[in-house]
Amino acid sequence: MSYSAIILGLCQFLFMAAVAVGIAFNALVGKELAPSPLLATFPFLFIMGSTAMLTLLMPKLLARLGYRRVFLLGSAAGLVAGLVAAMAIWLHSFNLFCVAGFCMGLYQASAMYYRFAAADAVDTQHKGSAIAWVLSGGILAALAGPMIGSNSLHFFSVDYIGAYVASSLLALLALPLLLFAPIPARQAVLNTQKFQLKDINRSALTAMLFCTSGYAMMAMVMLACPLAMASCGYHAADAASVIQWHLLGMFAPSLLTGKFITRFGAQKIALIGVGILMSGCLLALAGQTLIFFHFALLVIGVGWNFMYIGGSTLLTQIPDAAQRSRLQAINEFITFTCVTIISGLSGWLFALLSWNSILYIAITLLLAVMAYLALGWLFEKKLTH
Repeated sequence: MSYSAIILGLCQFLFMAAVAVGIAFNALVGKELAPSPLLATFPFLFIMGSTAMLTLLMPKLLARLGYRRVFLLGSAAGLVAGLVAAMAIWLHSFNLFCVAGFCMGLYQASAMYYRFAAADAVDTQHKGSAIAWVLSGGILAALAGPMIGSNSLHFFSVDYIGAYVASSLLALLALPLLLFAPIPARQAVLNTQKFQLKDINRSALTAMLFCTSGYAMMAMVMLACPLAMASCGYHAADAASVIQWHLLGMFAPSLLTGKFITRFGAQKIALIGVGILMSGCLLALAGQTLIFFHFALLVIGVGWNFMYIGGSTLLTQIPDAAQRSRLQAINEFITFTCVTIISGLSGWLFALLSWNSILYIAITLLLAVMAYLALGWLFEKKLTH
């Protein structure tokens, strides 16, 4: 494994540990600050919205500034996000909490390219392993992030302030790593050729479908989970524990996912991920005790891992550098636009419908993805015969 991938994996750990606070407590803080329970997950919309907005600019920013400067600016935004969130809670300002979400989204947009930077540092055969290694930084984050959030939850006189201050400190720690790490130079691909829809072939479309559907369905269930737990009488520390298991499911498989992709192919592994994610939703429907919340979110995390790494690897295998750069940016934009919409809807859906309804929606949409892929493969098989 390259030294660049190892350092970027550590940066991924710091990033994921910082956002773990937001995942565990964002909806709960949003519910306290929002003028209506329907807006509980609205601040998370700003995280994903700013991420989606920046993804379209990323190829040009990376070409002009390079990976290192963009990553440094992103970590600085994460530092500001934690401090602004703490101030918002202190002032009981819902609007300021949304601003903090916007800043955290800028951090997330840059951190999403850690995996692509690691892939650029190795040959084609090892790209899947490099991506998986970077994402495996989330394993440490799964263990440390929620633990840091829970232990700092009551550190100040007002709950949650300490957790967001801790989040900003984690972003601060990433700055020296990114400053001195051997990060590969981004290829200066400023292609003036306009992007056309025909550039999105079936392989690229399939990759985008895996990334987008996996992330969106996972986010919908993940964001609604703390609200469902609160309605069952569980506490914020319980929600942090469930998110810890969920993050383990998201990133622990990364130790093996790259090897699975090398042996079986990215598309097969991503398709297996669809089934695993759907199984997690079915498990969540089976009960609402802590054990069901823990194991369901764990399984959903594993499904996301297979779908997201599989889809991302398919994109890195596009041979033309300019086209690959554009498709990566479009994939990130589509993914986070969909997750932005889902983020805003999750609290509203939970308030108007129920936890079980959200799970049924996720299962239905995942079945639609499987049906689309199955029909596409049958059509291709007929053409080849």
